[in-house]
Amino acid sequence: MKKIRFEFNCTRDVPFYAHLCDQYLLKPDYNIAIGREQNSYYLEAEGEQVILEQLADEVANDFLLSVCLTKPNIKLVDDFSGSKTPFNNKGLTTSNLGLEYCQHCQPKFADNQSAQFGEIDLACPCCQSHLRITKAEKSFSLDNVKALAAQLNSQGYIELPSPNDTLPIIVSFQPIDNKVVNSSQQRPHLVICNPNNLNAHFSLSGSQILGLSSIEKPFISAKPIAKHPRLHHALYEICFAKSRLLLVLCEVLRQQGIDYLYIAHSDNPHFAIVNGHWSEVTSQLGTAPLFIPANQAPLHDDAQIGPYIAKWQKHVINVVQEPLFNHQPLGQTPDNAASCALLAANIRNKHAKNTAVIYLSNQYKSQIVTADKQQKMELFFEFPELPDNGYEIVHQLSDSPQKVLLEKFKNQYPEDYIRLLSLKLAEPCNNIQTLWAIVAIILGAETNKETSSTIKELTTLQTKTALCDFVIAKAMAHKGSNAPRIDFPLTKGEAARSLNWCKTLGSIISFRLAEQGNIEKLAFGLHDSLADYIANWIEHLDQNIGLKSIVLAGNEFSNPMLAERIALRLVNNFTLNTNPAMDLDGVNLAVGGLFLKQRRR
Repeated sequence: MKKIRFEFNCTRDVPFYAHLCDQYLLKPDYNIAIGREQNSYYLEAEGEQVILEQLADEVANDFLLSVCLTKPNIKLVDDFSGSKTPFNNKGLTTSNLGLEYCQHCQPKFADNQSAQFGEIDLACPCCQSHLRITKAEKSFSLDNVKALAAQLNSQGYIELPSPNDTLPIIVSFQPIDNKVVNSSQQRPHLVICNPNNLNAHFSLSGSQILGLSSIEKPFISAKPIAKHPRLHHALYEICFAKSRLLLVLCEVLRQQGIDYLYIAHSDNPHFAIVNGHWSEVTSQLGTAPLFIPANQAPLHDDAQIGPYIAKWQKHVINVVQEPLFNHQPLGQTPDNAASCALLAANIRNKHAKNTAVIYLSNQYKSQIVTADKQQKMELFFEFPELPDNGYEIVHQLSDSPQKVLLEKFKNQYPEDYIRLLSLKLAEPCNNIQTLWAIVAIILGAETNKETSSTIKELTTLQTKTALCDFVIAKAMAHKGSNAPRIDFPLTKGEAARSLNWCKTLGSIISFRLAEQGNIEKLAFGLHDSLADYIANWIEHLDQNIGLKSIVLAGNEFSNPMLAERIALRLVNNFTLNTNPAMDLDGVNLAVGGLFLKQRRR
């Protein structure tokens, strides 16, 4: 007789794992105990070798991959540490598991070779998702789904009922009109119908493919293959179907030779790889609150940043999300988002000291903030406010030492100079996304044959995203690690150091003039140089106050190249904290606001 423990170490709560642990307690053939330590789950069993091997096979089959799973493990133990009390009986709800199908039911209702193909209300004893599907979804038969496919083929788009009873999900063969897409969905979104053909359309790593296949079914940023005949945008957000109805529709369309569809208003979460781990970019809580354990008592009972409201109740932080139209406009407040991100990342350490946060966001002020050993917080760097129009950009460059370079650029690339003059950018403009959009014009984005038609068709709001994506995608396409060093010089601002952006643009212009046509190398150099400068600033701060950890936060870290280069520059000398138990830019700010030392208005 042996005792073994299966461990599932996660970065955050995975309700489906808790649900499976409860189910394993009911298995009559095994002697099982379960337990949980923070966001890690374990399942213990005692038995003969043959029985335990059988159990191991079942566990491997049932515990589907989660983007939050960091280290599954199996080991021998002397005694049980868990109990035979279900998690659900301990107040750990499993009503919102975040998935509508699992490996047991998916092959039955979503495989066209199955006799039960199209039975969207198919009962599943494992995930029990049939109990959570809306009546609207259950009302669809296979014939109804085939009729939807026919309607899609005839009119080009259809609407599907939302699993959350919110806006209907729109799927289309063509890019969806931005008028019907909410402002947070600026990059084109695709749902994949044929996973087998993924590599025929996108350049993906093994980690990205595993992430797409996880139980969360996240959106991830993906670059289409070079010279794709139809996908002309620089980057796309792609996902697998999360709902049963959409999954069956995708299978029907796959049989017709359709590999992907454009999609809007889907509630798939957005994840990005930061420092080798998946992090949610901005949480979409919907009607389900988020519960975060915290032993440290906050300074305030509640805090709100954007649509997120955090409340402290008996060692647990409860976070809810208000509807979009109820919260403050993005980009206007708060001024202390970076400080909130730093505090949220350290709530388990009890004290936010000897640490710094690199907060890079396109919705709130991008800053670098430090906390010394007395927990005194100080602003070191703040990204400057850039002009929102090309005329002012050119005017400021002309009044700077970059005037000579600008004149040469005007003479050598007159079309790009005119486009720079006519550039209009949506606010806020105090972020890397804005700087990258300006750089894209200098690098010839709108004279590039691959992207010109796409960018011209977009609205002003989306143009910034498309231009920024041009730079990111070009950097991702660069082969090798050698690149020009772009200048990112600090300048003394009113409250803290800032960036001399005119000199940065002058540096880019200089290399564009000298290295015609090598846009990928310049785009890579832009990311790598900024990461190098940031690392130098952090090392300078370390010498002054002694830094033990660096928090990486803000939705700009969804830029895969920027996240990779910054982490690569810092990881050998500092402990990096991406706070994966929350998100990069949303819930974490509201949670950190509970611990912020400031008076309430």
